[in-house]
Amino acid sequence: MSDVTPHLGLPLIAASQAQKHVTHNEALGLLDALVQLACLDKDLTAPPPSPAEGDRYLVVAADPGGAWAGLGGQVVRYADGIWTGSAPRAGWFAYLIDEADLYVYDGAAWTSFRRSLAAIESVSRLGINTGADSYNRLAVKADAALLTWDDATPGSGDMRVAINKKTAARDAALVLETGYAARALLGLLGSDDFSLKVSADGSAYATALTASAKTGGIDFTSAETTLASAAATDLGGTGTRRVLVTGAATITSFGGIPGRERLVRFAGRVRLVHDADALALPTRADIVTAADDTCLALSDAAGRWRVWHYQRADGTPLAAGTRAAA
Repeated sequence: MSDVTPHLGLPLIAASQAQKHVTHNEALGLLDALVQLACLDKDLTAPPPSPAEGDRYLVVAADPGGAWAGLGGQVVRYADGIWTGSAPRAGWFAYLIDEADLYVYDGAAWTSFRRSLAAIESVSRLGINTGADSYNRLAVKADAALLTWDDATPGSGDMRVAINKKTAARDAALVLETGYAARALLGLLGSDDFSLKVSADGSAYATALTASAKTGGIDFTSAETTLASAAATDLGGTGTRRVLVTGAATITSFGGIPGRERLVRFAGRVRLVHDADALALPTRADIVTAADDTCLALSDAAGRWRVWHYQRADGTPLAAGTRAAA
């Protein structure tokens, strides 16, 4: 059986030992020195000239001088006029009074908590609930994330997130993905104009809108979708703002999708049938279209369409209150 404890090396009282108080007091002295360990300094290479009873130091020098000779790497204490040392074990903590810093012994050296925290402030990558890599140096796996104004410091009440790019020709953007494949880009994309681009495959992108950095003007960019005429010609289902209607089928409805706006161009002759509850026309009468006639059509919250403006390609006006000849 060992005569000292395994962690702090406190001496144990042996069976039938004489003068047990000596061993007991030595153990209490070690406890007093090592528990709640607070040392005055760790950078001295020799004892101070006038130590006080109970003073403790970390001796990190490999070859200290004077009364510390042979105590390199140990925790030393001054008691009863002599210096004694205790070899630290991995996991010991010591508070350095002169530095106002906490140190931990890792089995080979004492490491500053302050330096460890400073290193965290400038980590090269950070993963929260997932792994970060050299490209995605910040990675978060969560159902939600919150950034809120600072009410602890306190802050100003503002909350701003800055995305900075090197030059106008680069990107500063949010990338929205499905299954790790990009479906939308939102931000400053290749210029200082604000834009929204969408993609069905993550490779080819269509620009949905652009806001000019110089003027603030907004452009809605949209290809003209071709849609064959039918009794119910579903303008709302095209997914684009501009629609070219082809064919010659009579149209009694533009579909039932609510809250849509469409700029419509006709490729040829089509009859639009006026219905105040389904397809309201500006003349309250049927209209027969011609090639390159255009109109602006909007659907309300119930999906009922109204043609707010109709323009004939040849410039002739619509005859109000009459039915155009078929």
